[in-house]
Amino acid sequence: MLDMNKQKMIAKLKRYQWPMYAIVILAYMLTLFHRITPAVMGPELMKDLQLDAVSFGFLGLAFTWTYAIAQAPVGALLDRFGARRGLTIILTLAIIGSVIFAIGQSFLVVVIGRVVIALAVAGFLIGGAKIVAAWFTTAQYPVLWGLFMGFGALGSVFATTPLQYLMTSFGWRGSILIVAGLSVVLTIVAYTVLRDRPSEVGLVTPDELAGVVVPQTKVDEQQADPHNSLKGVLAMPMLWIIGLLSLGVNSSAQTLQSLWNGIYLADVYSFSKPVISEILFYSAIGLVVGSFLSGWAVRLLNSARTMAIGTTAFLLVWLYMTFNIKSMSVMELKAVNFCFGFLQMVTIATTFTFIKELVPQSRLGTAMGVVNSFAWVFGAGLFQQIWGLIIKSVSQGVKPYPVEAFQTAFWVQVVVLVIGAVCAFYILKKDSSKSANVHIEG
Repeated sequence: MLDMNKQKMIAKLKRYQWPMYAIVILAYMLTLFHRITPAVMGPELMKDLQLDAVSFGFLGLAFTWTYAIAQAPVGALLDRFGARRGLTIILTLAIIGSVIFAIGQSFLVVVIGRVVIALAVAGFLIGGAKIVAAWFTTAQYPVLWGLFMGFGALGSVFATTPLQYLMTSFGWRGSILIVAGLSVVLTIVAYTVLRDRPSEVGLVTPDELAGVVVPQTKVDEQQADPHNSLKGVLAMPMLWIIGLLSLGVNSSAQTLQSLWNGIYLADVYSFSKPVISEILFYSAIGLVVGSFLSGWAVRLLNSARTMAIGTTAFLLVWLYMTFNIKSMSVMELKAVNFCFGFLQMVTIATTFTFIKELVPQSRLGTAMGVVNSFAWVFGAGLFQQIWGLIIKSVSQGVKPYPVEAFQTAFWVQVVVLVIGAVCAFYILKKDSSKSANVHIEG
């Protein structure tokens, strides 16, 4: 009788967990889509709104810094109020921001639209993490988290060649309005289907159903207050080390892939729009594959080793591009962009798994928000604008921008990537020492 009851509970759990898993993946796809779109829309945006390099860089900075600054408060609020209500609200904000962006006829209105979108998409990753952590077992989490980020990264794929085709028929404004319409449907479904935790439908936790008891510490039980949660997270030195690691990879990958890649390929190589979108497509595919494989990499190597290998490999590929900045073939550019997407997501997805290993579930949203805020404010957000200033300074405002302008910006990123790699090996050393101590004590 007990086994039969358990089987019924497991069947009920599956009926809830997989639809919710699909919903948070679709929501996260919007994050990657909206983040990448300026790289493809760049030439049309600059022409339509008559933007120079600094203005275009500011458009990226406004989005990225809003996205970054919103991470910690959004994470804390999701911890307190739950993923269901939080995701419904920010999906609605994404719709509003998309409409503002699409109909904007001035630079100011377009920036406002991007800011509202950024504020919204800041919560999709964290909301997804909370749903996956609450509705699946601890053992399932690494692989399912990698799959979550992988399927979500398909949003970046849709923001390349498919978006280019859509823009051909409807223009960049019409394409964004179509995405806003699809987001309306997703918002309604999310509010109807999502639940914050199994207890809301009369179920125990997935770990308990699997026979694995994960005790809740007193610290965990006391984190209902977002202020206490944030204070406790900020006091963890290892999270700041993870932030520096993320900053190196994130600032390099996002500054290039989300903003400047299209301009770089057009100005240095004189490629047409179809060729540029095809190269960017490989970057997006790399994001997807890297996310899918990150969970298995963690199972095979553990989190610390995966982050060390990922950051080192990213640095080496970046150096290859920097030394061959104007002499790579289309095939080489496709390979390099694939590697950037792949290694970025292997590394970044693993940092979130590592964070889950460090903090209790009630602090997960806050911890992820703090690390993401740090990596994005001082990473992608700042460096997108720095690239604009460097490129304008070196080029003296003359278009198309010369290769020397981009090469200077690339070398700046080398320095940041070296710092990230040092942090990765520090984490690896600390993790190895901890493992050795546990082995000796055992």
